[in-house]
Amino acid sequence: MLFKNASYIDENCNLVNGDLFIQDGVIKHESENDLVNDYKIIDCQDYLIIPGLFNAHFHGYSLLAKGIAREMKIESWCNDSEQGKIQTQFFENLDKLSSEEYEWVCLKANAEMVKKGITFVSENEPAYWPNLVAGAIDKIGMRGILDTHKGIKDYYQNQVGNVSFGTHLLEEEDITEESLDACVRTKNEFDTMYMTHCMENEWRRDIIYANFDRSSIELYKEKGLLDDKTVLYHGVHLSERDIELVAETQASVVHCPISNLWSGAGMAPVSKMLEKGVNVSLGTDFASVDIWETMKTAYYLLKLSSQVDRFQAEDIFKMATVNGAKAYLQNDLGAIKGGYKADLVFIKKDALIPQVHNDEFSTIVHNLLFETKEENIRHVMIDGKWVMFERELLTMDENEINENFLNVLEKVYNSII
Repeated sequence: MLFKNASYIDENCNLVNGDLFIQDGVIKHESENDLVNDYKIIDCQDYLIIPGLFNAHFHGYSLLAKGIAREMKIESWCNDSEQGKIQTQFFENLDKLSSEEYEWVCLKANAEMVKKGITFVSENEPAYWPNLVAGAIDKIGMRGILDTHKGIKDYYQNQVGNVSFGTHLLEEEDITEESLDACVRTKNEFDTMYMTHCMENEWRRDIIYANFDRSSIELYKEKGLLDDKTVLYHGVHLSERDIELVAETQASVVHCPISNLWSGAGMAPVSKMLEKGVNVSLGTDFASVDIWETMKTAYYLLKLSSQVDRFQAEDIFKMATVNGAKAYLQNDLGAIKGGYKADLVFIKKDALIPQVHNDEFSTIVHNLLFETKEENIRHVMIDGKWVMFERELLTMDENEINENFLNVLEKVYNSII
């Protein structure tokens, strides 16, 4: 396939104009095939092409849970209030879903992500069916990684399409000497990705300091649990020492600004993380797949926590692309670059005006961040295959997904409302 007259954002967030060749699902800047005339040619002069976006932390069931956690801190979920009772009933009903019903929920979430330009997801909820959840990601055509929690023994080094399996560290409320030692044994046995919510809110911060007089980051470092295969969600209450340890060990942090704000968790010290060289990516976390809202909010928060000219839209864009790829060791994803996988998103240029670009100043990435609407995202390609074209999902019947999702939604809430 040949994309003529292409304009794309490269790994350094520069605008590049030129032809792109796709051969066997891989990006080439020049054809390695003499039979260029045999290529299917698509004129891309109306599009800005960007690499597929990473949603580095997400709970697959959570689109069913919109609104039921509002104005309530995580530690108060499922309490004796009316809202808490609704939450309790919700989770009980969720556990009663059949595997087929749960699959429709996952398919809905992943279909919505593709329509936002997300091509890779880190899924934190395997439910009882890790293979099924991974299969739902694969059926939509996406890439991803699934946290199997305690099930890694059964899934280690397995793959479902472009979906792999990792495992879990410990939230602060679950950390004991015994549970830490169990994590060490697991890490010694299984060389895979390790993920966890980390120093997310005051409640979790206070628990770990009360029990150990130091942070979970310090404990992980002492136990040899921090390295480039460690992904830490949130990090809102990381101390300066914690940030130094994360940077030193090359672990990654997933910034989830939207959920941190509505849950009252706080504002993560992202500017300090970036200044120390921490790899920071982005996640929509709970009840949302809007990675664009997440990017914009992350940008605004950086303006509050640092000098206004210290960080740019380009820093945020990297969080959603190359930084996400780095977090999950996806060394051939996250950029439009020769030899990288052809995970590409095509956005109508006319939404991004004015387009000012020279060697000294550019509005391209800034306007991309702030002016892109979902309807402007026209095509999505993953692994060199069209997954969405002219906003039509090509891998599955979207009407069928929506109909079945609404049936599940009604079943979950029928006894609550």
